[in-house]
Amino acid sequence: TTTTDEQNPSKMNLIRLGLHMMAVTLERTDTVSPVPRVTYWAGRGRAEPIRCILAAAGVTFESVILNTKEDLEKLRNDGKLGYDQVPLVEIDGMNLVQTTPTAIYIAEKYGLWPDNPQDRFVAGQVFAASRDARGPLLSFPFHLDEKKLLEEVNGPQGLIGRYCVKWEAQLQSGSSSGPYFFETPSLADVCVFELIDFFRHIFGEDALQSSFAPFPHLLALHYAVLGLGRLKDWRDDERPTIFIPDWSTYAQTVRDTLDLS
Repeated sequence: TTTTDEQNPSKMNLIRLGLHMMAVTLERTDTVSPVPRVTYWAGRGRAEPIRCILAAAGVTFESVILNTKEDLEKLRNDGKLGYDQVPLVEIDGMNLVQTTPTAIYIAEKYGLWPDNPQDRFVAGQVFAASRDARGPLLSFPFHLDEKKLLEEVNGPQGLIGRYCVKWEAQLQSGSSSGPYFFETPSLADVCVFELIDFFRHIFGEDALQSSFAPFPHLLALHYAVLGLGRLKDWRDDERPTIFIPDWSTYAQTVRDTLDLS
């Protein structure tokens, strides 16, 4: 389950190169890219939270797109995928796989990881919860049943039915004077942003406003995070040029690459 400088003339070249994202291994890469390189399919999948962390940190990254079984096999044969899975992030001469340690590594490197152990625990807890809440959205391209998805996200164990209630309460009762979980932006804020943006990506802005109206603190966080770094450029300008616009075509590409057709 896939990220780049809008003022630089080489931007479009970087965008087209693509971005591979999937697991975490500490083997050295053969060639060190001057910018982080994310490898994944041309869709959100498990890579989009990591792309958003990089973009929120203001980092230009290169997107490498998986299109065929041969693309994936080459990565495996080259020893870049420690657990034979994507997303893959090539950064600092390493091949990072497994999304949780990859996200924490990037957040810590770029100042989106809290300083004290208590806040680090909360940030990690929110990130883990966001991964749980993403499940139904993650599977949506493979069934395309909007009614089913809405039932899942609104259910007692879903994004809106459970997780938004918890996060809204945290934000409301927290000690932060701003819109974030802590005084400064962190991994927790970005992963919640990405999840809300995933909902928006499927259902649209109007549905976002109506469904999240009971959660004003979460909406404030969402729009505050969108203003961080290069995140708005990634969402509005770069991502649309990389992603396959049709959900079913994206899903079929994933199936073909994994030989699941």
